[in-house]
Amino acid sequence: MNNHKNIIFIIVANILILCLIVFISDISIYKYYASNYYKTHPKIYKINQFKYMPYFPEYIVDLESYFNGKNNIFFGRLPDGKEYKNKVPIVIFGCSYGFGQHLDYKQTLSYKLAHIFQRPVYNRSISGGSFQHMYMQSLSESFYKTIPISDTVIYVMIGDHYRRSKLWYFDVLDIHLYPHFHKNKNRLIMDNPYNPFLNFFKSIYTVKHFNHIYADRYIKNPNNSEKITDESLLYFIETRKELEKHWNKKIKFIILLYEDWDIMYKKEFINKLKNNNFIVISTKEITDENLRDEKYQMQENHHPTEKAWDLLIPQIIERLKL
Repeated sequence: MNNHKNIIFIIVANILILCLIVFISDISIYKYYASNYYKTHPKIYKINQFKYMPYFPEYIVDLESYFNGKNNIFFGRLPDGKEYKNKVPIVIFGCSYGFGQHLDYKQTLSYKLAHIFQRPVYNRSISGGSFQHMYMQSLSESFYKTIPISDTVIYVMIGDHYRRSKLWYFDVLDIHLYPHFHKNKNRLIMDNPYNPFLNFFKSIYTVKHFNHIYADRYIKNPNNSEKITDESLLYFIETRKELEKHWNKKIKFIILLYEDWDIMYKKEFINKLKNNNFIVISTKEITDENLRDEKYQMQENHHPTEKAWDLLIPQIIERLKL
């Protein structure tokens, strides 16, 4: 009996010691990221308090209310060009670049396309998002209740989308969970966002820190290029499949590679996309301008300016012949 008590005591003691070590590690990691936060974030952002409570993002709980046009940073855009109600709409997916973060609504890609083509444009880009945010929406019935049948979809891709598809949190200090999918037998399976034990584990700062290290190293390892591009391609294939199934029609699906920074494995990825009948437009192929120049990129937050879209849109239109 005493042996059993000793074993239980040792197990409990070790668990408590491990928890203490993790807690100390978490505080150290939190302080490190907090001290460096404003080196990569504008001053208008606030540093989240140290906490373990993970929140489900608004776009997981309620897609319809998330796209409310509340501001030009954190919430989704309202549709542009709704006055052209008898025309077939265009749908845009992507991250803050497609969304037009820090831009007035009249300065965005979606607004400009709506009034050039005189068609409604539904901007479903999510700041900080990636491929999974597009696919997640295509699986949602509320998406199809909100978006009329379309024949044209544009995805605005930047190089960081590969890495983001491997993350559980966009930033180590974030408290809002990312939707996360894993590949299983050529299918994309979403992690259960309502599993409290898994969510708590993901919210541990030490875990978040190592998840970011893993994602960064995995993406930068050229030995993984085949897996990375195959999985990224699968997001587009499965999204198109869902959209065409619900809309009961074939669609034109365009991937705009926004290359202010290089996109890894670009040639390999473009070949795979084109072989699967996606239309690919690379900004490096339509302009020689440096998109990191202060004319085209906000220097305080590194997002496209209105001038960037004014430069690119005529070339995009010429190639799309929409």
